[in-house]
This record gives sequence, structure tokens and C-alpha cells, in this order.
Amino acid sequence: MLPRCYLAMLNFCLRCMLSCCWVAAGLDNGLGLNPPMGYNTWNDLGCHDVSETNIKAVADAMVSNGLKTAGYEYVNLDDCWHAKERDPSTGRLQPDPKRFPSGMRALGDHLHSKGFKFGIYTDRGSKTCAGFPGSLDHEELDAQTFADWGVDYVKEDNCHSSSGADDKDTLFKQFGLFRDALNKTGRAIFFSVCGGGDQLPWTDISYYATDPRGGRTLANAWRISPDAIGKITMRDAALTDSAPEVVAASGPGGFNDPDMLLGSTDGATRQLSMELSRTQFNTWAILMAPLLMGSPTAKLSNYDLETYTNQEVIAVSQDKLLQQGTVVQKSALGPLPEAWPTLVWGRNLSNGSAALLFVNTGFSRGNITCGAPCWSQLPFQPGAELQVRDLWEHGAAAVPTAVAHKDFAVEVDGFGSSKLFTFAPISPTVGRGGSPTGDSSYSAMLMV
Repeated sequence: MLPRCYLAMLNFCLRCMLSCCWVAAGLDNGLGLNPPMGYNTWNDLGCHDVSETNIKAVADAMVSNGLKTAGYEYVNLDDCWHAKERDPSTGRLQPDPKRFPSGMRALGDHLHSKGFKFGIYTDRGSKTCAGFPGSLDHEELDAQTFADWGVDYVKEDNCHSSSGADDKDTLFKQFGLFRDALNKTGRAIFFSVCGGGDQLPWTDISYYATDPRGGRTLANAWRISPDAIGKITMRDAALTDSAPEVVAASGPGGFNDPDMLLGSTDGATRQLSMELSRTQFNTWAILMAPLLMGSPTAKLSNYDLETYTNQEVIAVSQDKLLQQGTVVQKSALGPLPEAWPTLVWGRNLSNGSAALLFVNTGFSRGNITCGAPCWSQLPFQPGAELQVRDLWEHGAAAVPTAVAHKDFAVEVDGFGSSKLFTFAPISPTVGRGGSPTGDSSYSAMLMV
């Protein structure tokens, strides 16, 4: 039998080899080791208010209100930053001269000087979704242009394709061209594929995760749903992201993307109620999704600021086990079981605990119970005593302990409200059970 020190070394080497394999299978840039955190203009400034002045104000506010310190590092421009035509002499994309008089290189330098990373937007088609020049047949030129500007993050959209938004052979080929062009620049640029452009709200685009040409072979993040612009689309995006075959695609090097965050602060192009905006943040943390805010950072409400700077929830999002969570129990409240389910989401964490999110989309306050279906997917053996911590109260939950595989009920307000807890074994000798991803062998291997 091998000595304990050799076993420890073997386990360490195995982790390293697995990590290397996963990253190598994705975009060749060494990025995507954690879900990205930052800001995107689309849900906040929309198309009409994207400008050099407003982007600088966003960054200044993120520094002063603590968002940067909390971990939000990307400041990303979405559609509409462009001039209407490419530069006639060089063929390069160019910014709108009135909105960005100093140019994109200068804006990137400014963001870098503040400690941020600079993100930008393009489209695989002939035009962007808003009608500006796309990157079709200009992939290498545009990738090099972005690298020359000091760009750190590129989102490529899916509008104005000659063969349609769902022609898989064409879309994977064209997105792959931009991936390869970014690699060729030699600059490490996070690549985010957005298949949501030109899609109806109910279209299934989960194939971006499940097709062998998608996932981490294609990008550092990939949309698995159309735009999340309200309560129903947000919920549908989250449920799509929780499908087992979609969950399996996410890990070191790349992440499923159910779209950007919608805050509750007035003044943004799109927003949610206070309850739903916090539930989205909780859910995106469980899903290991990118956390890209779309709220006016300079006048962020105290409620939204508290939401986005909650370090305990951010720790769930960024947990180093990098194992995406999923729905562990779905049940009904009231007469419309399919329209108004209650949901329990679970995610294994690296310290041997699990995060559990209880969501009530019904009209009234009610109990949500983690019962047998829930416990069967969590990493605790029957009878294990667990400490329950409320991540929004920053202390023990109202019911501070639980016994694994015995019903645990939580009272949750309606209209999309939620409560997020961690469950941690009181005794470190308690064995582990299943996994929210359905891959208990993977969890066991990492826990050797």
C-alpha cells in the first residue's frame, strides 16, 4: 500500500492533469478559470446612451461604491458603440466619433488605469443586432483591432446571418473563426458567444453547450438561452441552464451563460422587481453563471448595492470546486403546478458544504421543503447533522440546524422571493453522499 504522502502527491497531480485537460479543451487563452464578474452596458445604457463619458462614469462609480473591490473587474460595451461604416482606408471597425471622440484605445487605457478589464461587442453576421458593421469575413482584422485596442473580453452575437440564426454548421464555423482569430493575436481575450441574437424568447439554444462543437471547445462562455428580459425569460433561462446535459458542459475554462443580470434600480433600460433581482443573483451564483450587472452604477440603490456586494453569495459563485449547481427539487404551490412551481436549487462547494436556494414564484408566502428528492442529490449521508447559515442575514438561519435526509422546511415570501443557505456538516468525519450534478464519482475524486 502506498504511503499517505505518495497518495497525497498522486491526488494533487491528478487534479492538475484534469485541470489542464479541461482548459486545453476550451479556447486557447488560459482564461475562464472562474465565472467573469463585471458590468455590461446593454441592460443599463441600452443603445442610445453608450458613450465614452458614460462608460468612464460607470467605472468611477464602481470604484467609489465598492463594486470593484467586491470582484467586478470587466467593464463591457455591448452593441451600438460603432460608427456606421468601417474605416474606408484600413477596413477596420471604428467607434462613433461623437460618442467616443478619444477612440477605443484611449478608453481601454483609462479602464486599465482604474484596474478594470475592457470588454467589447461584435457579431458573426454582416451587421450587429442594431445594424452596425458585423465581423463576417473580417474575423482576423477585427480580432487584431480589438487586441490593438487593449480589449480583454469580446462578446460575439448572432444576428444577420445569411443562413439563419440556427444553422448549426454555419454558426459553429463562424464563431470558430473568431475564436481562432483571437488566439492568433497572442493576447489573452475572454471570448463570449451569444447565440441569443435573432432568436424568439422561447427558442431552445441549449445546443451551444451540448453540441461537440460548442461549450469549452468554442468559447469561455456561451449563451444557452435567448435574452433574459423579465420574470418569465429569466426563469426559463435558469431552468434551461439546470438541465443535466447543459450542466455537464460547464467547468474550468468555460461557463453556461443564461444572460446578464437585471437590477431593480430605476433608470436602467431593463429592470426587475427587488425580489426577482435578488433571486436572479442567487440563482446565477448557484449556476456558476457570469455575473455581469446591467444597472446604473452611479445611482445604484442601497438594495442593489447590498445584493451585488454580498461576499457570501459571491463566494458561492466563485467557489473553487467549479461545479455548477442545478434544480434538486421542484414542487407546486396552488392550483397551477406548472406555471407556479417552487424550486430548490443545490450546489456542492469545495469545503464539503452545499448551497441551497429556496425560490417561491407563487402569489403568497408558503413553506418550501427540501425532502427526499432534494436530499438524494446533495453530498450528505443520512443522519448527518448540518449547520444552516443564512447568506443574507450573515448568520445562523431561523432554523439553525438540519439532519440530512429529514424534511427541512423554509418559509419564503411569494412573487419570486428566495432564501439562500449553506449547509455544512457539524462533524468533519461525516461521509459524503451524492452530487447536484449527478456526478458523485467526480466529487469523490476531488475529496480524496
